[in-house]
Amino acid sequence: MLKFTITPHLGVGPVKLGMSMGEVESVLGKPEYVHGNRHGYLAGFMVDFDAAGRVEFIELANSPHFQATFHNRCLHTITAAAAVEFVSQFDIYDPHDPGIGYRYIFKALQLSLWRGTLPRKDEDEDEDEDEDEDEDGQYFEAVGIAIEGYFK
Repeated sequence: MLKFTITPHLGVGPVKLGMSMGEVESVLGKPEYVHGNRHGYLAGFMVDFDAAGRVEFIELANSPHFQATFHNRCLHTITAAAAVEFVSQFDIYDPHDPGIGYRYIFKALQLSLWRGTLPRKDEDEDEDEDEDEDEDGQYFEAVGIAIEGYFK
């Protein structure tokens, strides 16, 4: 498994913000798919290019091919609540963002955390039924970093 470090304002592992498409391909190979300005690599390493063909956003899904860490923590493998608490040590998010719960944007870092669903809240659930607990929404599906000013 490949290991990458998420460095806000710089990049993820060998992929740097501002790189050209050719430079990204030289370190990750040909993309597995292309959809508009988004190129996908390694079953979860997404790279968005601006109009000039330079990396403006990198989004990472949980992948069997790589692990990316931020300050030595893999934000995909800790609960969403723990991930927000951890990243909040380095920057604040806007608690009034209308997407809060699904997304947390740390503007000074230009870092985002995203999940497509919120955890189910079932008040009648027995606390001892851990095996049957709904895992959807417990973890973030994507961690992203962007060029300065991307998240306004």
